[in-house]
Amino acid sequence: MHDPLQELSNLIDRFRQHEQHYKRADYDEANTRVDFIDRFFELLGWDVTNRQGYAEAYREVVREDTVVIAGKPKAPDYSFRIGGVRKFFVEAKRPGVNIHKESGPAYQVRRYGYTARLPLSVLTDFEEFSIYDTRIKPSKSDSAATARMFYCTYREYLHHFNFLSTTLSKDAIQTGSFDRYVAETKDKRGTSEVDREFLKLIEEWRAALAKNIALRNSAFTIWQLNWAVQKIIDQIIFLRIAEDRRMEDYGILRTAATQSVIYKALIRIFAQADKKYNSGLFRQEDLLNTLVIDNPVLKSILNGLYYPDCPYEFSVLSTEILGNIYEQFLGKTIRLTPSHQAKVEEKPEVRKAGGVYYTPQYIVEYILTQTVGVALKDAAPAEARALRICDPACGSGSFLLGAYQYLLVWYLRYYCDHEQETALKAGRIYQYSSDSYRLTIQEKREILCGNIFGVDIDQQAVEVTKLSLLLKLMEDESTESSGKLFRYSDQQLLPDLSSNIKCGNSLIGNNYYEGQQLSLLSEENLRRVNAFDWEKEFSDVFSAGGFDIVLGNPPYGAELNSAERQYLERTFQLSNTDTACLFMGLALKLLSARGINGYIISKPFIYSSNWRVIRKAMLEQITEICDCGKVWREVKLEQIIYLYVNNRKVKNYRSCVREGQSMRMVGTINKSTFRHFGFYLNGISNKELPIGEKMRSYGFFLNDYVANQRGCTYQKYIQSEPSDWKVLGGKQLSRYAIDTKIKGYLNQKIINDDKAYIKTGAILVQNIVAHIQNPTPRIMIIAAPASVVNNHEYVIVDTINQLENRSDYSAEYITAILNSRLISWYAYGFIFGRAIRTMHFDIPVTSRIPMPPLNLQNKQERATHNRITDLAQEIIKTKQNYNPHTDPHDQELYRKKLLILEGQIDELVSGLYNLTQSEVERVLNTNI
Repeated sequence: MHDPLQELSNLIDRFRQHEQHYKRADYDEANTRVDFIDRFFELLGWDVTNRQGYAEAYREVVREDTVVIAGKPKAPDYSFRIGGVRKFFVEAKRPGVNIHKESGPAYQVRRYGYTARLPLSVLTDFEEFSIYDTRIKPSKSDSAATARMFYCTYREYLHHFNFLSTTLSKDAIQTGSFDRYVAETKDKRGTSEVDREFLKLIEEWRAALAKNIALRNSAFTIWQLNWAVQKIIDQIIFLRIAEDRRMEDYGILRTAATQSVIYKALIRIFAQADKKYNSGLFRQEDLLNTLVIDNPVLKSILNGLYYPDCPYEFSVLSTEILGNIYEQFLGKTIRLTPSHQAKVEEKPEVRKAGGVYYTPQYIVEYILTQTVGVALKDAAPAEARALRICDPACGSGSFLLGAYQYLLVWYLRYYCDHEQETALKAGRIYQYSSDSYRLTIQEKREILCGNIFGVDIDQQAVEVTKLSLLLKLMEDESTESSGKLFRYSDQQLLPDLSSNIKCGNSLIGNNYYEGQQLSLLSEENLRRVNAFDWEKEFSDVFSAGGFDIVLGNPPYGAELNSAERQYLERTFQLSNTDTACLFMGLALKLLSARGINGYIISKPFIYSSNWRVIRKAMLEQITEICDCGKVWREVKLEQIIYLYVNNRKVKNYRSCVREGQSMRMVGTINKSTFRHFGFYLNGISNKELPIGEKMRSYGFFLNDYVANQRGCTYQKYIQSEPSDWKVLGGKQLSRYAIDTKIKGYLNQKIINDDKAYIKTGAILVQNIVAHIQNPTPRIMIIAAPASVVNNHEYVIVDTINQLENRSDYSAEYITAILNSRLISWYAYGFIFGRAIRTMHFDIPVTSRIPMPPLNLQNKQERATHNRITDLAQEIIKTKQNYNPHTDPHDQELYRKKLLILEGQIDELVSGLYNLTQSEVERVLNTNI
């Protein structure tokens, strides 16, 4: 029977017996890996040699190429992965290296892990074993102990085996032990993630280049300046990454920094790259070639890109991380002052939004799985090649990058599983090692050019998307790509993506200018509007029927002038010019007959009245709504993901919720509920739905019994000095009680309508429905009968809604229903759409709160009414008599009494709606 501890003990004994031999200079790293390190990690459950025969994209351990070029540090020796996702690196050394004290190896492995944005990485020669926190930015002056989380020698492996197994084993990754260890050891003071630091670096480049180019090239316009700076940065980053991936000779950019005129040397390098790659990225432009840039600016940029000064290892800088960095980078732009000085500032739309928020990778991957994954199910390569995938607001390209990666993995797996020999002969794949295959660069080109399309209004974003896609195409390539692999193609290495990724305003076509004044055709206005005609720009796609997949994270709330708003209202006819809604309407126009649309958008789509038209237009074909909650902590609005399949009418849609970074289906919802409730229910399970439908089935609602009106709008006139009326606001209200610590005073002369006055027998409710985040998101309606205060002393402002009681029911009875857990549960799921947002308790809400009629002439029903009234009055009296200064024992009795009273009310209110015991338990056991 396999015994890891015994096998490890044998491995330790072997090393101990021949330790002096293993520490000799002629016993190298390669032997150390085969004899000890491979075996060590196999004992931790890893398939180091790929015995399971996984395709390259999914093998658990990737052993990197160890070639050293021009003194460049080699790539990490091992990359440990789950599902193709890197978890940690291991850097191997020969036993003669002093891992405990030498700083060089530690700096090397920390650079790898930090650049790849991994939380930890390992350095070992088997004799010694170190774990480093690679969230901490490395510096060449750091000692070997800096950021070291764990250290032991081979003699202590058995003692620490439980820790190593529960931290670094395959099982530890899959069960979450690895992530828990990472979270527990997070040094918040020392960590500085690579995307923030690299963003800071390229922002420094932009500022330095912009100021110098503006100074030395006085004829440059603002458009030319932004374009030139972006282009130079893109070219430098591409070539530096190509160097570390061994597509270019290591150090060519640093060599340029030694020339007498550095920019001329760079132009020569860019020209050579243009001949080699032919992608448009290095296209020779007179505007760029005639630039004047001072040497010190470029020397600082270029020299700072190399080991040991540079903390980044570009061979492991993922395209996804770079895309996230660029997303932030594009949030700023260069402005020219009247004296032609360059200033870098935040774009107005970014300033308004409070920052740039790129789409998290787990959101991208989920939408890809539900769109591209669905389209590829049971498909063959011929069908896959016909797919046309589009992001009409692509930004820095995160969705297109993800779609491209998804396709690359799918094609490779299909070829390896179904037609390996045929694909080898056709030059679609090649054998990379004895047990793995890769797609040829020509195949990757065809997939990119045939399947991936995008548009963005920002030219810089378009260039970044192209750059990201080209870098993704080059991933896993090396010198073979320009040598051995090049035999599969007569073309140059990289494609020109100008026919795939285009710049323009996705929402506005050239017909915007029809009948308009000629002033709208000014250069400035043409640039700003940037009209785009889809059917002309992608004529081949539309002649084939349109795009098969439209996906992304469309912008919302963009500022529009009156002419644009009128045009968009005419064009889309959605009674809503929020740009996210317009992009949804655009998707319907772009999709092929069976096309799939998957967007992440703001949650008002499912409940807000001004999204009513688009909801109705999409109702029949919506297949899923996933409640994502607050994806971005800084953004007030919550988000949902929706999935739509053109011409596929379905009776039910999947109701899903986000839990952490994964999505869970909670049930299916019949679309008839859309007509009942007036909006899409989301996050509602099949067990909850019948309860909600039963509650509303009586056909009576709160507005049938009360008149709802907000208080007065005189907040700015409130004074601190005593006057005619004491003022109550929402903060003075609590459940069944009103705090007499007033908001202030109002003079009688200010009040000119009856909204301020408290009516006899009314119920007062906080206008903002309380949202409680802890322990899980929920909402709570807060109501109190007006009778708890003297209505001749107090007036209310508009943070309170007054419900004038027009029924035969007591105010306490209505208050008890509103304060019950059942109504909060119903409102959260069936009125407020599980939203964590500002929710107003106005007429649209009270018109949807179900309230079954009671016949007070019926003895049993009158008894129920009176019992609920009595319980509510007892709560009111208990709260009025509560003394917060009593001893803890009395306070606990008070708390218990309120729980008993409110529990009895909850049971009785549930009975009003004829809920079964199991239904009552389901509601009362939720965190509402």
